[in-house]
Amino acid sequence: MKIKIRPALFLSTLSAFALDTDTDNFFKTGPDASKNLPPDEIYPRGQLFPFTFYSTGGGSEQKRGELLPEAERLADQQEIIDAGVTMIGPQYELNDRIVEDAKKYKVKAVYTIIPEIDGQIVDIKYLRKLDVEKKDVDLEKLRKSVADIVKREAVHPEIAWWDMTPEELRFWSKNDMLCLKTVSDTIRENDPLKRPVYMYEPGHRDPKALAKTAVFQDICAKGMYANYSSQKNSRVYCRWSIEQELEGIKLSGNKDAIPIALPEMFQDPDENEISLIETWVRHDVYSALIGGAKGVQVFSASKRPNFKARGEYLKAYFKVCRELTGPMDLGRIFLFGERRDDIILSVFEGPESMELKVGKDNELKRDSKSRTVPTMGMANIAYDNCRYLFISNSSESEINAVVDGLVYGKGVTVQDVFDSEDTFTAPEGNFGVSLKPLEIKALKISYLN
Repeated sequence: MKIKIRPALFLSTLSAFALDTDTDNFFKTGPDASKNLPPDEIYPRGQLFPFTFYSTGGGSEQKRGELLPEAERLADQQEIIDAGVTMIGPQYELNDRIVEDAKKYKVKAVYTIIPEIDGQIVDIKYLRKLDVEKKDVDLEKLRKSVADIVKREAVHPEIAWWDMTPEELRFWSKNDMLCLKTVSDTIRENDPLKRPVYMYEPGHRDPKALAKTAVFQDICAKGMYANYSSQKNSRVYCRWSIEQELEGIKLSGNKDAIPIALPEMFQDPDENEISLIETWVRHDVYSALIGGAKGVQVFSASKRPNFKARGEYLKAYFKVCRELTGPMDLGRIFLFGERRDDIILSVFEGPESMELKVGKDNELKRDSKSRTVPTMGMANIAYDNCRYLFISNSSESEINAVVDGLVYGKGVTVQDVFDSEDTFTAPEGNFGVSLKPLEIKALKISYLN
């Protein structure tokens, strides 16, 4: 990994005092914000990094819509929980027992609110039928249904987040937006713990669309399915997706909302691409976190007929999950570290940028667009008087780059977080880094007197 880039600058004119002052300023971090939050609650209410799978223990390999036999469901659920997830859900068909399961396994739950009006579930079909009939949704009955659910379930401390349905509500529909606002407001009015609320957003939503719904949500969660969205060879799409969420949050004015990564696990790649799954998963999750995501929800753990690659996907996500929530505790850095912009990453060999083609969005009536985006992403995070650099290569080519802007000093040490034996000093304030196609690097920079 180490590449000599340029000789050290002549330092004899700098006083030792000035050097020490620069070093102190570079590495010094403020108080850890996590210390003010409970250690056993999920972010943003607590210190735990949000990592969950949709439909843990759900589905069936035999027929869509069926459920696993109970012993198999429990074994599947246990395997996923043992991997270090901090939550389970949303659970869809297993929503009625999610609190019981969360209590049993000592994890948190994402509870789904499924309102009814006159015995009918309020889903997208129901709302579209009202639109066709030019009728308004009965907000009083909707409010009562949601209030009854929340009052019944809010007593359970296992619930960390509320998942609002219907999903993918249409920002251009009066009934849909009234439904979203009513459900969101009613949950907040009836939950004494004020737990976060959110709704699953489709992957094609752009910032202007997300802004219209993010107003009513504490979490922005947009599908980030690179393969499904025809971005298999343009996986920078994952970092770009989080940037879309962040821009949507900004436009909404809801400054306290957080973006979440929602990567895919539901279809087989080509047979000759099975070996790429670990690389895809690792790249997609970390590039989203580099982009600013504050948690991971994988869609989904459900067993599906003819989904042969599920085991390979699970293995890959488990590895990343353990890095974020286990002894390495990298998730804490992404949640509570201070992002800084004083380090520069410059490509000197390999593609600096790549084309990202965003497909036609029928609902937004947009033409297809092509965007030029940097191939490499970097999160420069100050935490616990150290610097952490998370670097992603989203191209299909190897890239050599220079990391510059560090303080000068013999004690400036760089350690590969994923390979602790790869440690070296960077006394000249810079060093080289090489990344294979779709590779992720995590570097810890510290100062040893």
